Amino acid sequence: MTVRLDDMRIFAAVAQHESFTRAAEALALPKQTVSRRVAGLEAELGVQLLTRTTRHVRATDAGLEYAERCADLLRRADEANDAVRRADAEPRGRLRVTADPVFGESFLGPIICEFVARYSAVELEVVLTRRRVDLVGEGFDVAIRVGAPRDPALTVTSLGPATICYLASPDYVARHGALRAPAQLERGHRAIVLLTEEGPMPWVFRTRGGADDGALVRHVPRGPLAVSSLRLAREAALAGLGVGLFPAFFCAADIEAGTLRPQLSRYVPAVGSVYVAYPSSPFVSARARAFIDLAVERLRAARPWT
Repeated sequence: MTVRLDDMRIFAAVAQHESFTRAAEALALPKQTVSRRVAGLEAELGVQLLTRTTRHVRATDAGLEYAERCADLLRRADEANDAVRRADAEPRGRLRVTADPVFGESFLGPIICEFVARYSAVELEVVLTRRRVDLVGEGFDVAIRVGAPRDPALTVTSLGPATICYLASPDYVARHGALRAPAQLERGHRAIVLLTEEGPMPWVFRTRGGADDGALVRHVPRGPLAVSSLRLAREAALAGLGVGLFPAFFCAADIEAGTLRPQLSRYVPAVGSVYVAYPSSPFVSARARAFIDLAVERLRAARPWT
């Protein structure tokens, strides 16, 4: 047996007003709907709740007891609904955020500190990993990622284009010459391969200038060294072991000092953007919305990675 709260609410109104007409007016429902739903409730319970005459509607003894119990249950249901609404009106509870380690360590610290200071009722957990986390399956609320969005189940807010570059040391360039085209990697040049959970990170770019201006080029690098750490890749590049792919911000000081030099000047890396992602839903918690809004406000304006 299944009795809906709506049916109980309708019956309680009829018992209170002792009239289908006045109950219908109070509930903003058609009188026929009120009468039909009460009759259905009586049939579901197998009990007569009302006595009906052409002029009056009265609750039976069973109906009076049921109306009293319905009123108490409906009051508690309304209180529960109000409590949930109030709880989600202010950020509170556990919030799980994931981001790339290098990006997170470089840019998220001030945002995290500001968020925790502002929202003391939120328990913030930040997990930095290069692995592409399944937000829904692993219970995460927000991700900050670099690349091209691929999951249609996520809502994405772009923070701006990602800027990467291909770099080699002056010593490497002196020994091998400047790398001008990806095809040269098969003829004497060496790549420092950056590993991801899906394998070697491909080099994807568009040509700039010439007859093939704007053409998309994709190259899967091979070389004597493959690492999953940008810091190790940078050390290898500084040591002259090959050409590496790096976020521009990560090696900005090296570029300025001249210890690493840009390569493939005719090619523009095509790697997507920096973006905030969260599970698509018409209901985003107040704590997630507060973090998303703060991250977008701080990062989109400054774009410190460019």
